[in-house]
Amino acid sequence: MKELLNRVQATVSMEYERTAKKFGKANNGPHESYAVILEEFQEATDCATGFAFLLERFWHDVKNDCTTTRNGDLKEMQDRAEHAAAEWIQVAAMCHKATIKKETGGGE
Repeated sequence: MKELLNRVQATVSMEYERTAKKFGKANNGPHESYAVILEEFQEATDCATGFAFLLERFWHDVKNDCTTTRNGDLKEMQDRAEHAAAEWIQVAAMCHKATIKKETGGGE
């Protein structure tokens, strides 16, 4: 798990750098930070909701010895879990971005 966590943290850093190039290194303040974190959080939870539906359907099929949809559902569950992982990486990257102070560009 430690090795996986290290790779996730490296991926979070890469995602922050990617978005920093596109949208700037820092947010304009805590309101913007909240908004971008909330947006990514909602996308991640939407993935989890879709996964939960498929998991429930899979469990229903398992209990009823139904094998017709199992493999398709399992592939879709894997895809949704991977997509959710990517969304959570974006959440973490936006949390990191919220800690960066915006440079004012002026001297004293």
